[in-house]
Amino acid sequence: MSLADTRAFYAALGIELPAWSQREAPVRCFAQPDAHAHGDRSPSCSVNLASGAWNCHGCGGHGGAYDAAIARGHSPRSAMKLLIAHQLAEPREADRRAERTALTRRIETAAPAKSIAAALTADDDDVRYWADGLEDDGRLLRRLAIERAWTARVIRDLQIGVSGSRITIPIRNAHGELRGVLRYDPFGRRDPKMLAVTGTRLGLIPHPARVATKYVVLVEGPPDMVAARSLGLAAIAVPGTSAWQPSWAHLLRNRHVKIVMDCDAAGRRAAEQIHGSLRAAAITSEIVDLWPDRDDGYDLTDRIVERKRQRPGRLTAAAVASLLAPVPSVHRKRAHSRARVTQEVAR
Repeated sequence: MSLADTRAFYAALGIELPAWSQREAPVRCFAQPDAHAHGDRSPSCSVNLASGAWNCHGCGGHGGAYDAAIARGHSPRSAMKLLIAHQLAEPREADRRAERTALTRRIETAAPAKSIAAALTADDDDVRYWADGLEDDGRLLRRLAIERAWTARVIRDLQIGVSGSRITIPIRNAHGELRGVLRYDPFGRRDPKMLAVTGTRLGLIPHPARVATKYVVLVEGPPDMVAARSLGLAAIAVPGTSAWQPSWAHLLRNRHVKIVMDCDAAGRRAAEQIHGSLRAAAITSEIVDLWPDRDDGYDLTDRIVERKRQRPGRLTAAAVASLLAPVPSVHRKRAHSRARVTQEVAR
């Protein structure tokens, strides 16, 4: 591996190695930046320019060039492609044959450029690799249980995993075929909170064909869906307030749908749009506004985490059902009274 190869590889990962370095290049930790004070302002990580190996003397993270790519959010497949592109790894003969075959097929069946969609840069092997990584990370699982109300059972059922600093959430069609992967920051430290792997095609999560119940809860975003399913609710996620497609309505035919979006303007607009699509398709639906007087993005996960802190242990069926009821007006008045008292004290 030449020095030029190492520098170019790390530059492709968005990690600039100092030009003056000769053997070991100091850089800020890119594996676990949140584990360092002040964003690791005084670099505690170093990259060996001869081998591409890296080691963080602060958090203990270490690995080779491949591990650096994984830490930066690459899938195993895209990490290997990057290594090969920078001549840091040799493609297997089977990969060469597959590439030649794929190239031949593309040439033979070429369509106009404008009709070619980007290919998904993740596959089922990647999904399993990420899921295994999360299953082995007991500390992260505990934190997700406490702060997001996710259970290991639902995480495993949905093949949710971890890649670098983000949670991976696969999107599948009615036949269980992978059509995309979302990458989510569960603790709100990065913006945007939700990203999509290149080539992802959005859809309802999980696909309604994989949900057998007549009554379903349609929620805003996969995180709310995982929290709701962790309590036994038959929840399906719309992947964002602007993601709903009217053609999805028929997927919920013969169901009774409760629409639970976030308490803000975007969430309420999305709820009305979805309700209109379902009504046009003759599907019974109702909108549940969790807290009509709030406009701060309060969501179903907030409600669930609050209730679990108030009532530790297993919630009864009635308690779970009450999670989908709007805050009673008496509670709203009390909340407003507390807010007024707080404002007066502040003055």
